[in-house]
Amino acid sequence: METFDIETFRSAAPYIYAHQGNVFVITIPNTMLESEHLSALVQDLALMQTLGIKLVLVYATGLFTKNRKKTLVIDNKKLIKLQHKIGELQSCLESLFSTGLINTPMAGMKLTTVSGNFVYAKPTGVVNGIDLQFHGEVRRVDTQAILNQLNNDNIVLLSSIGYSSSGECFYLDEYDVATTVAASIPSEKLIFLMDEKTLLNSRKQRIKFLTLSSAQALLSRRKTLSPSIRQYIEFAINACLNRVQRVHLLSTSVPGALLQELYSHDGAGTLVTAEQYDDIRPATIEDVGGIISLINPLEDQQVLVQRTREQIELEIHNYDVIEHDGFVIACGALHPLNEKNIAEIACLAVHPDYQKEGLGNRLLNHLEKKAWALNLNSVFVLTTKALHWFREHGYHKSSIQELPVSKQKTYNYQRNSRVYLKHCK
Repeated sequence: METFDIETFRSAAPYIYAHQGNVFVITIPNTMLESEHLSALVQDLALMQTLGIKLVLVYATGLFTKNRKKTLVIDNKKLIKLQHKIGELQSCLESLFSTGLINTPMAGMKLTTVSGNFVYAKPTGVVNGIDLQFHGEVRRVDTQAILNQLNNDNIVLLSSIGYSSSGECFYLDEYDVATTVAASIPSEKLIFLMDEKTLLNSRKQRIKFLTLSSAQALLSRRKTLSPSIRQYIEFAINACLNRVQRVHLLSTSVPGALLQELYSHDGAGTLVTAEQYDDIRPATIEDVGGIISLINPLEDQQVLVQRTREQIELEIHNYDVIEHDGFVIACGALHPLNEKNIAEIACLAVHPDYQKEGLGNRLLNHLEKKAWALNLNSVFVLTTKALHWFREHGYHKSSIQELPVSKQKTYNYQRNSRVYLKHCK
């Protein structure tokens, strides 16, 4: 008997809501287009479309990927061969998106793909004394035409062919096409499906996140990176420099990587962004729902004190949060008290998927700095679980009698929390 994973479905719900109506530009490498796994990928893309994501798919012949370090001359004969190849790939994708047989994953789906002269090109010209002929560069993108098709619920297919105002065809670098389109629309995400294994750190753990600077440092530091993965990181950096905010690197060797990356907390690939996704910021009233979702499991385990929505709303000015992809993944509050020039650090929580990334340390340090900036003498916490963790951060065991009178009156003796105190340095 088949089982239905209700918890996975529930955890995906916020992501389904968040991604609705967003434009994602996704590159499909030639190795995938010629793979037996292409049908499964198309089924995942079709599901994303039905869940409200607007898709622009850039499919590749692999010519530039294989010859990136070479000066490529595209003469008329080679251009014609590439046009035939692109026609075959387009026909293959269109047929797979048309599948709708009963008892198949795409049963009942009615998906329309469109392609056209959306990308305008110019000749690359003469490089190092060599005329590259029909080798071209992206000149501009007809973003409005693409948006019109997306708003009509069509999937846009883009190839490596661009068109000039004189009616000529030029062969383009598909990754330049994807980056330019993603920046021009602009799209919420640019996703490179790569014919490489998942990017790992020196401890063989997946690298979930890279800032622009850390991605550049990785290229300089890791001499053992394969030429292919190095190339994809360079693509991502170039995209970020061209104002694409979020670039995902996903390995085609991971089944269902797209769905896992977009609809789960943990993801499946590496996010490269010019933004610092884990920046701490003051919470707003819009974050209340996210804070509640984060702390509810900890309240059920009696790790945190129960808080009502009304309590959090009234004290939201005391909270700070860290968010990722629009979701609160960590929170904490600093409650200054009128007595003894002291404040309580409370409601400190980090989502389980991010607990090994040092976010709790950063939040605690941030809240302490806020307290010292308010000229408070000390901060305290009430905890039942993280005793050693607070001691490691300079807190010493104290007593209920050391708390302000107002806090002593509300102390829950059944909970029997330990009191830990830290003085201003």
